[in-house]
Amino acid sequence: MKKGNQDYGKIVKAKNRTSNVLIALMIFFNTAPIFVIVTMTEKIIDGRMPENGFLIRGIIIAACLTLKNIFYGLSERKSHESAYSVLTDIRVDIINHLKKMSLGFFQSRKVGELSNIINHDVEQIEVYLAHAQPEMITASLIPVICAAIILLIDWRMGLALISTVPIMLILNILLRKIWASGLKKFAESTKKMSEDLVEYIATIPIIKAFSKEETKTRTVLKHMRDYLSWVKKMTLVISFPMAFISFILDCGLVLMLIVGATLLKDGLIDFNGFTLSIILGQLFSESFSKITMHHHDGIVFNQSINNIRSIMDVNPVKHAEREQIIKFGNIRIRNLNFSYEKGKPTLKNINLEFKEKTINAIVGSSGSGKTTLANMMMRFWDPDSGSVYIGGNDISRISEKELSSLVSIVHQEVFMLNLSIEENIRIGKQDATHKEIVKAAKSAGIHDFIMSLPREYNTIVGESGSKLSGGEKQRISIARTILKNTPIVILDEATAAIDPNNEYLIQQAISNLGEDKTVIMIAHNLNSIKNVDQIVVMDSGRVSACGNHEELMADCRLYEKLVVNQEKANNWMIKEVTA
Repeated sequence: MKKGNQDYGKIVKAKNRTSNVLIALMIFFNTAPIFVIVTMTEKIIDGRMPENGFLIRGIIIAACLTLKNIFYGLSERKSHESAYSVLTDIRVDIINHLKKMSLGFFQSRKVGELSNIINHDVEQIEVYLAHAQPEMITASLIPVICAAIILLIDWRMGLALISTVPIMLILNILLRKIWASGLKKFAESTKKMSEDLVEYIATIPIIKAFSKEETKTRTVLKHMRDYLSWVKKMTLVISFPMAFISFILDCGLVLMLIVGATLLKDGLIDFNGFTLSIILGQLFSESFSKITMHHHDGIVFNQSINNIRSIMDVNPVKHAEREQIIKFGNIRIRNLNFSYEKGKPTLKNINLEFKEKTINAIVGSSGSGKTTLANMMMRFWDPDSGSVYIGGNDISRISEKELSSLVSIVHQEVFMLNLSIEENIRIGKQDATHKEIVKAAKSAGIHDFIMSLPREYNTIVGESGSKLSGGEKQRISIARTILKNTPIVILDEATAAIDPNNEYLIQQAISNLGEDKTVIMIAHNLNSIKNVDQIVVMDSGRVSACGNHEELMADCRLYEKLVVNQEKANNWMIKEVTA
């Protein structure tokens, strides 16, 4: 499906063109029997009905009704095919677009919001294409045909019938503004409820742990009640005006009957014309009132399209299209500045160099910019100014595939799929053999644990790796990185919040990982980085100092303070207090 700056709504509606033609044919064959019956009645009254007249007209009516149902079935099938085809196309478009987005996009948008757009808003497209749009076309064509025929029978009756339509149209314009405002608030309450439910389910273990004082459940229930309240309000806002509009249209039908009866009395129209006008006038009124019923569907459709465009109109990070062989070398960062929010710089004038095949560490207090700096080397964001070079190549000019082949990252929060351990390790290299996976697992110090499991490498890890401990997930993540075998490895606090035994195993795995590679560690435990080649000290988004452990202890007060605090934390114990 086309996207970008084009009108997404028009593109989506255009998918129903074939269905719309079929609906028009269905309407034609639906109204044709009325004329056959009226002319037949006229001939019966005048005594001019031939002997085979009933049979011929019966066949014509049966043929019209058969064709009407055939075209109705074809239009329903085509509209649903188009609708579900569009749903698939849009979801594929969104997924492909999200794959290109920077990490910053996902930090600014909640998972519940994106999930609500992909599920609820995209589903509204199907409701509109398969149900609302066909109904609106039917409701629009039938009144036009009926009014035109009545105007041909007698223009006075036709004008009487449509005399109340301007009032109805003015009301519709006013109501659309009211409905648009109400439906917008309704959509916001739906989105909020969806976001809360996704977050609530993800944090149930924490909620249960603090159940005595938790307020999250009450918050979620409040937003659900807000949603229900808006549903009730919108029902009232839509139903009563629709009933009033139907009443106005019926007033037009009554006026037409009065005018028609007067004309019939004065002999200005015949009985058959009057009868046909009554039938068509009733059909006009019923069909026109349905247009109003489906106006809110159009508003919901437009809101859903806007929500989809809130994803599709965000420009992704641009990577070089042409792949090239990049020679691995030093990592250089020159004059780099970056801000998540305008006017609030996160990284300020960073100038660094990480030499090829060295082990480096980045340290600093929380919020100093350590993780952001590491993510810039993965090009999760583009800098506001400055550049990152690998082997002399600006990474903004390197293809995404080539950059991925150069750099791997092990996050503190490990991403696991609800698949087997082997499949989770194979993410590092899709065509890896079982032998290669076992070798990587051994290097990561996780092989013995895997073999102790009943299904060994075929063990399913559970959603987000729920069946594994934090240390086990970290070692599987390191095995994945070893298997990927990139020359640059970034470790984002890989040993944070891990027990001492697991920390030792992970440090061993990191040692195996770092052979002949450039390793950059965001360090949590400063005791583990004393022997690295270079330590970068970050402070409030700036590089405060660089050097090895001895140099920094002698020349950098901030690093010395961090080390002293680390030693205090290591020696800290709970003292027994006696009365």
